[in-house]
Amino acid sequence: MPGLAFRYVGRHRLPSRLSEFDVERYFALTDSDIAALNERFRGDRRAGAAIQLVFLRASGRTLDHVGTLPRQLLRYIGERLSLPIPTIASLRTLYQRYKTQYDHQVWACEYLGLTSHGQGQLVDVAAWMEQDAAETLSMDDLIQHVHHWLYERRILIPAERTLRDLARSIWAEVERDLLVLIEAAVPKVQRVRADALLSARHGSSGMTILEWLKTPPARHSPSTITETLAKIRLLKDLGVHEWQLDVVPIEKQRAYAQRVQARRPAKVRELKESTRTIELIFFLHVTLLELTDALLYQTGRRVSDLVRQAYDRTTVRQAHSAVEYRQQLVVIKALVRDSGRTAQERLDDIDKLLANLADKPPASHAASVREALTDDHHRIRNLMGPLRELGFVGREAEPSLRQLKLVGTLRDSGATELPLDCDVPVSAAWRDLVKGDDRTRALRALEASAITGLRKGLRRGSVWVNHSLSFRERDQLLIPHAQWERDHNRYLSSLGLPGTADPFLERLTEHLKAALAALEEAREAGRVTIGPDRALHLSALEALPIDGIPKRTRDLIFSEIGTVQFADMIMEMDAHTGFSEVLLARKARDANELVSLYAALIAHGTDLDTTNVAAMIPKLDPAHISTAMRLLEMPGRLPRANDRVVEFQRTHPITELWGSGRQTSSDSMSLDTSPHLFYARVDPRRRTHAVGMYTHVLDQHGIVYNQPIVLNERQAGVAIEGVTRHNESRDDGGLRRLSVDTHGYTNVGMTVSKLLGFDLCPRLRNLSERKLHLPRSMVAPAGLAAIAANEVSIKAIRDSWDGLLRVVASIHAGRVSAIVALQRFGSAAQGDPVHRAADHLARLLRTLFLCDYFSNVEFRREMHTLLNRGESVHQLQRAIYTGKVAPERGRRRDEMIAISGSLTLLTNVVIAWNTQRMQATLDGWRSKGQGIGDDWLRRLGPAHFAHVNFRGTMSFPIERYREMLLNAAPWRRTARL
Repeated sequence: MPGLAFRYVGRHRLPSRLSEFDVERYFALTDSDIAALNERFRGDRRAGAAIQLVFLRASGRTLDHVGTLPRQLLRYIGERLSLPIPTIASLRTLYQRYKTQYDHQVWACEYLGLTSHGQGQLVDVAAWMEQDAAETLSMDDLIQHVHHWLYERRILIPAERTLRDLARSIWAEVERDLLVLIEAAVPKVQRVRADALLSARHGSSGMTILEWLKTPPARHSPSTITETLAKIRLLKDLGVHEWQLDVVPIEKQRAYAQRVQARRPAKVRELKESTRTIELIFFLHVTLLELTDALLYQTGRRVSDLVRQAYDRTTVRQAHSAVEYRQQLVVIKALVRDSGRTAQERLDDIDKLLANLADKPPASHAASVREALTDDHHRIRNLMGPLRELGFVGREAEPSLRQLKLVGTLRDSGATELPLDCDVPVSAAWRDLVKGDDRTRALRALEASAITGLRKGLRRGSVWVNHSLSFRERDQLLIPHAQWERDHNRYLSSLGLPGTADPFLERLTEHLKAALAALEEAREAGRVTIGPDRALHLSALEALPIDGIPKRTRDLIFSEIGTVQFADMIMEMDAHTGFSEVLLARKARDANELVSLYAALIAHGTDLDTTNVAAMIPKLDPAHISTAMRLLEMPGRLPRANDRVVEFQRTHPITELWGSGRQTSSDSMSLDTSPHLFYARVDPRRRTHAVGMYTHVLDQHGIVYNQPIVLNERQAGVAIEGVTRHNESRDDGGLRRLSVDTHGYTNVGMTVSKLLGFDLCPRLRNLSERKLHLPRSMVAPAGLAAIAANEVSIKAIRDSWDGLLRVVASIHAGRVSAIVALQRFGSAAQGDPVHRAADHLARLLRTLFLCDYFSNVEFRREMHTLLNRGESVHQLQRAIYTGKVAPERGRRRDEMIAISGSLTLLTNVVIAWNTQRMQATLDGWRSKGQGIGDDWLRRLGPAHFAHVNFRGTMSFPIERYREMLLNAAPWRRTARL
C-alpha cells in the first residue's frame, strides 16, 4: 500500500499547522510551477492559485474549506513567489469572489492533468470499489483505497460524503452477500446453536462458552492439549469443520472474527442479527482453523519431547552398560589371573558372569532410541487419542495413516497384541520391532511408528487436516491447477521467468563459469586455499585502519543533539509521518485518544503492562490503554505505520551514505518469556524460555518487516517471506539482496529466493557446504578439482521446472506464505520431484555464491557489515524491551503480532528521530564551513540510544502538535472561520 508519499491524499482541508518538512515535501512549488503562475496570473492572484495548486497536487481534491491557512505554507508561498502575503489568512481573505476561486481550481486541475469525475467515472469507481471490498477488512480501509486509486489515475477525488455514501452502500451489499453465503453454507439449526453459545455456560468456570473459546492455549503440557482438543471437539460437534467458507479470504474472516474477540459476549448479543451472524460464524470458523494448527503444533512438539526423552534414556542406559561391561571385564581379568583355582573352575565362573549377555550383536543408538520409545507406550497412547479425533487425510499409500487406522481399530476392539497377519507397511527402521515375536511389544512399536510418521507426513504435506490453515492439502495451498494452466503466462511475466528451464540455466551456467575463473584466480593469488579437509578456506578479513575520527564524530553529533524524552520523540515523529492516523484509520478526535494510542504502543512494545504505563502518564485510565491495545491488533495497520516512519527516515540525504535501500539483513532476536506460552522454546544461548522476533533491517538501518517466530527452527521461510511482502508494495524494484546467518539458509530457500527475484546470501558454517557443485557436463578449473563435485542433475531441474514455478508463483501471489511452502517442500519432502529440482538448482546457486564470497573481498565485507548492522538494531530493541513477556501476554496470535509490530515501530521512531537530528547537525556544521568526510559518515549509524530516556514520567507535548495531529471538532472549525 502507498505510504508516506500519500499522506495528504484524500484530505479536504489543510491542518492549522504544517512542519517545514511537510511544506517542502508535499506542498513545494517547482520552478516550472512558478513560471506557469507568473505567466497566467497577475500578482494579487498568484498566491491563491499557488495554494490551490499545491493542495490539489498533495491531496487530489480542491481546497474549499475556509478555515485559517497554515502560516508555514503562507510564508513559503510568499518567499517562492516574492510576494507580500499575510501570515494569518484564510480562503475567504484571499478570495473575495467564489468565481475566482473556482477559476483557479479549474486552472490547477488542467495544469496537473486532473480530470473531473463524471457520472460514467463514478460507475467505474463503484465497480472497482465492489472488487476491492471483497478483500478489504473495513469500510475505512475501502475509502482510503479508493482515494489512492483515484489519485494514481489523476481523477479528481469526489466530496467525502459522496464517497462515504457510496462505500456504505457497497459495504452493506458485501455484507448481504456474505450473509447469503453463510446461510447457504451453514444450516439454520447450526446457526441457532452458534447463537446460543453467547449465553451458554461452560462447566463450573462461570464463563460463557464464547469466552472459553476466546481463551488462548496455555503452557506446553498434556493438559493444554486436552483443553484444546475439547474446544475442537465442541466446534466439530457444531459442524464448523463442514462449513465451506473458503471463498472468503482468510484475512477478511480474521477481521470479522477479531471483532468478536474484542467484544464482551453481552455486547455481541446487542448487535444487529445479520451483523452478529456474520461475525460469529467467521469467529467460530477461524477459531477452529487456528485451534487445529495449535493442536498439531503442540502434539508435534510433544512427539519431539518423547523422542528426545527416549534419546536421553538411551544415552544414560548405554553409559551404565559401558560401566557394567568394564566391571565384568575387570572381574574376568581377575579370574584369569587367579592361579589358586583350576582352569575349569575359572571357566565356570566366567560362564556365570556372561550368562545374561545376549547372543545378538548390540543395537545401534538409533535402534535403541526406538526401543526406548516403544517402552513409553502409556504417553504415546494418551497422545494418539487427540490425533485420531482430528480426522487426518492423506495420500493413499501413506503408511502412517494406515498404521493409525489399524491401531485405532485394535484399541477400540480391546486388543492388546498385534495380529501376526498384519499387512500394514512399516519402514525398515521399525520392521524388527513390529515383526518381533512379542506381539504386545509389536503393537506398541506400531503406535510409536505411527505417531512419528504422522509428524513427518504433516511436515512434508503427505498427510493433512482439512480444517486447518497451515496443515491442509498441499495442492490447496498452491494456485489451483486449472488456474495455473489458464494464467500461466501472466504469472511468469510477473516473476520475469521463462516457461522452460533452459534459458534460465544457460544464463546461470555462463555466470558460473566466470565465477569459477575468478575463484581460481583468487586461489592462485593465495587469497583462498584448499585445506586438508578438501574445503575452501580463507584468512580473516583484514581489519580497516584504526581511526578514532568516526567515533569522535559520532560522540560530537549526539553531544550536540543532547538528551531527549521518549514521549517527545514519539510525538515529533508522529507529526512528521502521521503514523497515528494510520493506526486509527483517521485522525485522533481528542488528546486523550491520542495519548491512549501512544500508551498502547508502549504497553505492547515494552515489558510494561497497562497499569505501569498508566502510572507513568498522568491522568490516563488503564481501561483506555487496553482499548487502544486491541485496536493495534487490527491486521495491516502496524506494518503500514512502520512503512511511513521508515520512508521518512530514508528521505534524509545521510541515509544514501549508509546504503541504497536495496539490501537488507534478517535475523531473530529472542525475547524472554514465561514457559506458560505454549510456543515458547528454550533459547540455547540465553538458557531461558523465549520467543523470537524476526526482523529485516535495511542497509539504511530501518526495520522494514517483522514477525514473531518459534525459536530453534529453520528461519529461511520467514526470511524470504519478509522480502516478498516488502517488495510487493514497492514500485522501485524492492530488495535485491538478503544476508542471513546459518539459520536463515536452506537449499530450497536459496532456490525460491532466486526465482522470486533476489539473492539469498548466507553466512555458511558447515564445511560440508563449502563444496563446489557443478553440472555433470561442466569441467572445473584444475586447481579447484579437489573441491568440485559433478553431481547436479540438469534433467531433474528441467523435468520439475513447471511445478517449481507453481510453488514460487503461489508465494509471490500471496496464496501461501514462504514459511509454509518451505516446510512442505523443504527437507521433509525428500523424494518429491519439486524438492529434488529445488535442491539441485540450489547447489548451482550456492556454488555461484561461494565463488563470489571467497573471491570478492568487498562483497564479503559488505555482507558482514549488513549482518552487524542488524545486530546493532537488536541492541536498540533490547534497550526498549528490557524485561520479559508477561505470562498472560502474547498467547493469542494477534497479540503477539501486535507486540512485535509495536516494538518495531518504537525502534523505527528512535532511528528516524536520530537520523533527522544527525542530518540537521551535519547541515548546521557544513553551513559554518566545517567539512565532514563521507567516509566517516558511512561508518556512523542512527541506532543510538544512550541519550534517550525510555522510562520515568511521560509528558506528551500535546499543545505543540495539537493542530497537526488532532481532528478539530466541527464547532472549533466554525470558530476559526
